[in-house]
Amino acid sequence: MKLVEINKDNWLKVVLLTTNEDGKGTVVEKFVASNALSITQSVYETGWIIKGIEAEKKLIGFAMYGFDEETANYWICRFMIDHKSQGKGYGRKAVELVLDEMKQLDGCNSIYLSTEPENEIAIKLYESLGFQKTGNINEGEAEFVLKV
Repeated sequence: MKLVEINKDNWLKVVLLTTNEDGKGTVVEKFVASNALSITQSVYETGWIIKGIEAEKKLIGFAMYGFDEETANYWICRFMIDHKSQGKGYGRKAVELVLDEMKQLDGCNSIYLSTEPENEIAIKLYESLGFQKTGNINEGEAEFVLKV
């Protein structure tokens, strides 16, 4: 498994990945904004890094991370595994790859993320990787932090 650059050859495949069980992408999905919205956001806001997640030579997910100027913290802003690839252990390995890259960023001492409070699978994953609840709620999402 690896993180890959999003480019002219794979951007459409990344955009068409979805967490929606029916396989039809929407701008805002159940627990995450669409990859199309995230890619657009990364163009117009500075500090964000976007990567495709590849397993067995196939794009299976998307991550957006970097420095959020608004909060002055490093964040995993978006993370998703396509509905066809969920439940296979890819999420844990992909988050670990993102964390490894983020730890190399200059000044990255803490990594934040947030998720819907009812997204129990994601919360269990993040806590097992050492993330702890901060007690803050951001736009209805529970905030977590990992000290690195």
